[in-house]
Amino acid sequence: MAQLSDFPDEIIRHVLHFVSAEDNLRGVQLASRRLHNIANEPLLWRIYCLRYFQFWDAKHNLEKKLKARASSVGWKDLWLKRRRTNFRVERLLDGIVRTTRGQITRIAAICELGLDVKDYLLDQRHVDDSDEYVLARKYWAQATLDSLHRGLAVEVWFSYQGRLNSRENLDTALGAFDMFVLHDQAHDINYIVRTLDDYATQYLTEHPHSKRFNTRDKAINLVRWLRLKNYIGAEFPITEYRNLQYCLIGHALSESEHTSLPLVAGAIFVCVAQRLGINAACLNFPGHVYVSVEPPAGEDLDGELVWGNKRPTPLHRMYIDPFTSDYEVPIEYLRAKLTEHGWASDDASASFQPSPVPVIVQRMAQNIKTSWAEVYSLPDNDPKIISTGRLRAGVPLRNLNTAKYAAMWADLMTKDPANFHWSDSLSRLLSECSQHWAEDLWIIEKYLLPVYEAYDSFLRRQLRAIDARVGWHHVPDIMRMMKNLDNRGSTACHRRYTEDIQRTVHYKIGQVFRHKRYGYVGVINGWRSKNMMLPDPHTVSHEDARMEGGRFDMYSEMGYGRRPTDKIFYTCVRPAYCRLRIAQENVEIITDPAQIPEELFIAAGRFFKRFDRETCRFVSNIKEYYPDD
Repeated sequence: MAQLSDFPDEIIRHVLHFVSAEDNLRGVQLASRRLHNIANEPLLWRIYCLRYFQFWDAKHNLEKKLKARASSVGWKDLWLKRRRTNFRVERLLDGIVRTTRGQITRIAAICELGLDVKDYLLDQRHVDDSDEYVLARKYWAQATLDSLHRGLAVEVWFSYQGRLNSRENLDTALGAFDMFVLHDQAHDINYIVRTLDDYATQYLTEHPHSKRFNTRDKAINLVRWLRLKNYIGAEFPITEYRNLQYCLIGHALSESEHTSLPLVAGAIFVCVAQRLGINAACLNFPGHVYVSVEPPAGEDLDGELVWGNKRPTPLHRMYIDPFTSDYEVPIEYLRAKLTEHGWASDDASASFQPSPVPVIVQRMAQNIKTSWAEVYSLPDNDPKIISTGRLRAGVPLRNLNTAKYAAMWADLMTKDPANFHWSDSLSRLLSECSQHWAEDLWIIEKYLLPVYEAYDSFLRRQLRAIDARVGWHHVPDIMRMMKNLDNRGSTACHRRYTEDIQRTVHYKIGQVFRHKRYGYVGVINGWRSKNMMLPDPHTVSHEDARMEGGRFDMYSEMGYGRRPTDKIFYTCVRPAYCRLRIAQENVEIITDPAQIPEELFIAAGRFFKRFDRETCRFVSNIKEYYPDD
């Protein structure tokens, strides 16, 4: 019988393409010197790298490596390095799912490895149901991946510190909002950049002589082409104006109808125009976003030569509304609009000036906050809540909360800290992060803290002490609090050690229920008996406490203000919330697994290992706090 070594090198190379990298390492290359040489050829390991790992951190400079000769790159060493990274992530994730102590620290250690961890985390979202920690592993893998995505987004906004007048990289700045609600989808910042690159390439292919056009014709031809292709300008009912997906440039580019807000449509035009050498920018115009286009230096819009290097005025620019029109917008029309709004309409008006990217980011952040506020003013059963927050993935209400969280980050990261008003929204962000996004502590430390220190320095230069700023206004204080909570030893804070507790506390951790009054389905993840404080580690929001007639205290996680009452309360998980409070008399236990919404299985992984269908109960992963349940 012929052996592998009997075949020519070319055949062996081809066969090795179908052999796993692990089998190559453990067997093939150890068989003989000849096989060792063939099995270690750089081109083969280049194939292994691209086959096994889809996502690569920027530090690898993968594009440069792919353009180089295979023999000039240590592809095998690179593959081994990526495998070691996966082993490290595996150990860290295992620690996260097995104990609540040090979870934030371990998540930070994973996220600091960058995009190299994404392949492994995505794989863990599809772990086999036979795994003892199947729900916990899926949840924490996704939570860590989400935190990584948020860190990448905040890094984009943070990069504008020190260059707040920049008009560069509008695509990535708006794409950062998509990263907060990306989940396991493929439409990240890199996708957005590639898609806009493809639009520009496609336009040049279809219009090979467009470079000969003057600036006015270039701009008009481009906007007509984009609208003809339906890449921008898709109409939608006015009742859907606040839908979250219309705020996201990644959604606009990837959905077949390409529906978006005027701001996103204008941004798409600007990004493609800039790739084609057209000097375009969005205008922060009241009520509607327009685009301005300027000719190159030494020319006017029609390509005629002009003398001097004077700064362009509104009369030397052209204006376009990519969302609604194929034609140039007369400046007289814009002046009339400004007059309607009561704004200055002369040539010096800021509304006619090309807006820096941070200003456009702040405007999008305000749009998202408005969408969130509109939803939270609706009754709980209003179907508009679902439609407003519906994206390709994620729970609609959770998506809205996450988008609002993104808007809070964008607002702080794209403003000048050398300003007394910079910290106006700081306390809200720190409160939101510590109570609902504790895994983002590493983002606070890496990006928010330096900006806060710049703000501190500004105040000191203005002879205003910052030492009096405490609690939610003091970033180092909140960081210390979050680290202390993460590192503290777990204690069995709730034991069923008395007959009274066993008699009065009817339900246990992991039981699924329906709220008798509001009808939602949740799972119990905490309890306290009479005359006891609310159970750690859960915090109750103002809305949750009001719903159950309870008292809310925003410092409850610091141990302040949690007063005992004479009622039996539980904390519970819902698909969009992990810290709701419910009174015992409102609990109606569910015993049929078919009545449990699929989204609840995802959210439950924060506190539970797996689901037991026979008992219709989630298996607790917080025994450290509730050992008797």
